[in-house]
Amino acid sequence: MSACRVCNENPASLPEGLPEARFCPKCWDTRLRQMFMEEDRFYIQRVFRAADAEKYLVYHEEHEGGGTAVGQVVAVHDRLADHLEVSAFLYDRMSWEESVPFIYEQGVECEVAMIDILLGVLEAELIPSWRCHSWTAEVTLCRGEPFWIDSRDRESAPDIDTEE
Repeated sequence: MSACRVCNENPASLPEGLPEARFCPKCWDTRLRQMFMEEDRFYIQRVFRAADAEKYLVYHEEHEGGGTAVGQVVAVHDRLADHLEVSAFLYDRMSWEESVPFIYEQGVECEVAMIDILLGVLEAELIPSWRCHSWTAEVTLCRGEPFWIDSRDRESAPDIDTEE
């Protein structure tokens, strides 16, 4: 059994359901769980479905009681290349720069912006539902320049956890 990545003292047993546990219950309960709880406050609702495309609305529990969308996402699947193109447009109804504190490896504290938490939700929930080989996401804030994320760039980078 591996040691907790935060305190490096107690045996790791959480989160459950992952191939390898990374955190002890004490560290998980204190601060790390906050980020996962914040991810649970976002939810994505499909509003349109076609053969190779879907449109979703993104909601956040806190924003006007969860009744008003804070963004929209369009996913288009290219069957020949088995590639998913995701376009996310995030409305100004939420402060995307607002951050949530959490602790990671060796007790180092950091802040994670709301936009990064939403991207984690998209990557964990929406993209895997398409079962595609690769994906690209263009994310546009209402008042900012778009930025892109390409899963193919990540495949070439070495995984830090496996090199230990």
